[in-house]
Amino acid sequence: MTEELITPLNPSPGPLPAPAPKRPGVGTAILIIFLATIPLLGIMYLGYQLLGLPFIPFEFFNWPIRAGVGPWIALVDTLTSAGAAAGGNISQSAPVVQWVLAIGLFLLLALAVGLAFYAFVARRGRIPDLIDGLAIGAIFAAPMIFATLTSSGSTLPAWLQIIWLVALACVWGVVLSYAFGRLFAQDQETVDGVSEGGIGRRQFLLQFGAGAAAITAMSAAGAALAPGNDTAQLQRTLPMISPDFKIAQRELFGSFRRFAIVRGGANSADESNVLALGAEYPDRNYVSIWLGGRSPIVIYENLGTALAAYSTEDQNAGVFWLDS
Repeated sequence: MTEELITPLNPSPGPLPAPAPKRPGVGTAILIIFLATIPLLGIMYLGYQLLGLPFIPFEFFNWPIRAGVGPWIALVDTLTSAGAAAGGNISQSAPVVQWVLAIGLFLLLALAVGLAFYAFVARRGRIPDLIDGLAIGAIFAAPMIFATLTSSGSTLPAWLQIIWLVALACVWGVVLSYAFGRLFAQDQETVDGVSEGGIGRRQFLLQFGAGAAAITAMSAAGAALAPGNDTAQLQRTLPMISPDFKIAQRELFGSFRRFAIVRGGANSADESNVLALGAEYPDRNYVSIWLGGRSPIVIYENLGTALAAYSTEDQNAGVFWLDS
């Protein structure tokens, strides 16, 4: 009798291969970059308040103004004027505009560098290591060093400012490399994003965000408690008074006239309440105002607008010309 090979009609299926885990999307990468950058801003501002180290968002805001970049100056003036047109006080709205634009510029740079690093890691297909983090940190430090050396008002030695910025940028790069490496560790992830170590992607993001919030809060508290400069100290350290700054500004803008904005109706600036110093440029349609120390530059469309910003209901602001 011939034996026939009988094939079962419904063979039992074998184990199905697990689908490949999903890589973190661009949205997750942006969140990681944001969480890594916010503590950096806090630490940088703490160093600015305590030791006079450069606060890079201010440098990014000031550099296009001192370089005479027309579109940037027009944007600052438009936003400041819009705040005044909405019923606000220019002297109050101008610093808000500066902070928003300065922080926005810094976050935009961090986002561009971070997303480029994310694309590099995704394309290479290998988990980033310490060297990758230091490399991307050095790239991030380059524009910060340039802005500091060309427009910083800090009185600290240049080499100290460079070391500070390189150290901060490298720490930022290592943190970013670690976070991306943790999220890109596909060989240790399952479909639901849980690694063999038992910590999920969502849990990692929560822990990463909590750590970033804690560092930012501590830095902000330290900056708030840092001793500030009084009015006399600020006036003595105004960039307009520095001879080397005057020479550098003349090279950028050509001839200009310095003035002091005062209240009090006295016959000289020494006897008045000096609120700020500024400069008027014959070949440009704006004036620059310094509030003191390492504060950002405030731009007004003309001297009349600047005086109106510093006037009150009881006293009008006046001007004393410091240059003939």
